[in-house]
Amino acid sequence: MSTIVKIAILASLLALASSNGLAQQHDHDHDHGTEQDSIGSMRARTVEVEAEQARVSPAPQRTEVVSSRELRRAACCSLAESFERSPSVEVNYADAVSGARQIQMLGLSGLYTDVLVEATPIFRGIEIPFGFDHIPGPFMESISIAKGAGSVVSGYEGQTGQINVCVHDPFKTPAFFVNGYANSMDRFELNLYGAQNLSDELATTTMLHGRIRKGNIDNNGDNFQDSPEYDQLNVVHRWRYNDDKVELQAYANGVLDNYQNGQIAASGGMPLFEINTNIKRLAGFIKFGLLNPFDSFDESGLSVVVNASTNQQNSLLGVRTLDAYQHTLNVRGIGSFTFSDDFKLVGGISFMYDDVREEMIDTTAARGFNQSFARIEKVPGLFAEATISPAKSVTIVAGSRVDAHNLYGTRFIPRIHVKWAVGSLTSIRASAGSGWRVPTVITENMSAFINSRSVMFEQSFLPEQSVNVGLSATHSLLIGERPLTLDAEVYHTQFSNRVVIDFDRSPRELWVGNLHGTSYSTHAMGQVLFSPVERLELLAAYRWVNVMVPLGGEDRFAPMISRDRMLFTATWDSEEREWTIDASAVYAGGGRLPSTLANPAQYQRSTEFPGYWRFNAQVTKRWDKLEVYVGSENLGGFIQNDPVIAADAPYSEYFDASLAWGPTSPRMAYLGIRWELPH
Repeated sequence: MSTIVKIAILASLLALASSNGLAQQHDHDHDHGTEQDSIGSMRARTVEVEAEQARVSPAPQRTEVVSSRELRRAACCSLAESFERSPSVEVNYADAVSGARQIQMLGLSGLYTDVLVEATPIFRGIEIPFGFDHIPGPFMESISIAKGAGSVVSGYEGQTGQINVCVHDPFKTPAFFVNGYANSMDRFELNLYGAQNLSDELATTTMLHGRIRKGNIDNNGDNFQDSPEYDQLNVVHRWRYNDDKVELQAYANGVLDNYQNGQIAASGGMPLFEINTNIKRLAGFIKFGLLNPFDSFDESGLSVVVNASTNQQNSLLGVRTLDAYQHTLNVRGIGSFTFSDDFKLVGGISFMYDDVREEMIDTTAARGFNQSFARIEKVPGLFAEATISPAKSVTIVAGSRVDAHNLYGTRFIPRIHVKWAVGSLTSIRASAGSGWRVPTVITENMSAFINSRSVMFEQSFLPEQSVNVGLSATHSLLIGERPLTLDAEVYHTQFSNRVVIDFDRSPRELWVGNLHGTSYSTHAMGQVLFSPVERLELLAAYRWVNVMVPLGGEDRFAPMISRDRMLFTATWDSEEREWTIDASAVYAGGGRLPSTLANPAQYQRSTEFPGYWRFNAQVTKRWDKLEVYVGSENLGGFIQNDPVIAADAPYSEYFDASLAWGPTSPRMAYLGIRWELPH
């Protein structure tokens, strides 16, 4: 760790910086090229094949790019569902009833991954449980998934990586686009957007999304809905101005989102047991940049980025209520300078204001409580990041930042990424860095509280802090003149503090506190991408994790996490791309569950959950401006049959819906259309 610190301090003192510069703020901060461009130079048609599927970017940080064509290979109704074919990110429902989603990256919760929109961090805190459903799939142009500690330009969080969503560019968006979707679970969606090019320098886009699902679905017969009912209205409006000297962007997003779940019919003379959530959210950003303002520096820039959000969530979790709000303002001033092809710099200042309050009330007489946490954060910061190329084949991105937190003092974080191009077809990457975040303890972990356990909170929580190191290698070659890519990686995250949710002391208790002991995650993954014949693409990936946390008085593997995972995808296009067939198979391995042996026999569960397969398929037919797609998810029909403990007695002390580990939605078929009118 001392070596990392020395390198990062040196980088700051030399005022070196990243090659991304201002482009990181105004032109989709990740390169959408591929590691296999050198193969494409040998065969031009190979470039066309390679560009269609998610690929490893040539950036120094290990980055997977999911293109717009890849996003259309599944229903992709939201950001959460866009990872169905990704080997790097896993998404599951966080519990059996609320509808909240949970992503995992490098074996850890999405709490430790920065989620950005247009390289702007407006997705955090109380937005985390439902936020992945607040970015509709048709709004997205591409997704970049970067692993390891993220860029210091974005902030001090991003301990395991960054997910950057690029929405449609007003200059490139069709004049009008419509996407309609319906499935066999009574879910209906409509997406509309269009752009107006007001001049060569000014364009605007408006995007509208509405979705609704109503009706009772109870395949396991436990009198609880298998999938929540919901309705959402989502609006995005975006402006962009660029005259090659000045760039101005404005982005605004408003969301109204409601979820209803719980008992289908009341029983035992008790009221209906309900799980409901209502969300109101408004977020946006303004970016102003001067492009190449200095004659002595090529590719230079100065920019100011201001982003803000306000979010309110009210939830009823049976006998518990959760009320939370968060108001955030983030300001960054960024300077970018290119001294030479081998020496580039970005640096600047930032200020973050965060006003957060959350309160949970349990109204039961025996185990009732009223727990609230509130904070106002004021965090000025300085950052610098360097891109150095000491040799033609080596690129080093090293950076650090210092943030003066009004509650937790001044904190320093270093980060470094190194890429070595071993010949034209092989790349090796290494990374290391630290990060920290202030937890929003109740709302971020709301699924853990949908039960009748007595909850014990520590009185105060320290920031979560970790160090992440990683190593990856990518090699491309030709087999019978067809492209093949081999990719492998290993990452290790070590926590010095972490919020621990402990289910293991007793099935009657839930302990929520700071880390007391050692917690770490080791993640290893390998994948193969192959195009054996023209217009056919295959992917196979295997992931293994070891996530250890002190639980129940000893170090244990974290519960409700699959130890291993396999992913297989296949895509075939007809010669003129009139037809596309996509298929995927995912195996989620088994894992550990907290013991419930102290419960009565009918409310006990195994301490291990089994592995299971999930199969999806889609067929797309294209005409000139129209696409029709049909598909099915969970073709094998596997569901977790008993996700709710004591579903027949939800007001009893044994009720627990927080130990979900598998899908609860059955086999589902869907139909969709896409139609666009170009300019």
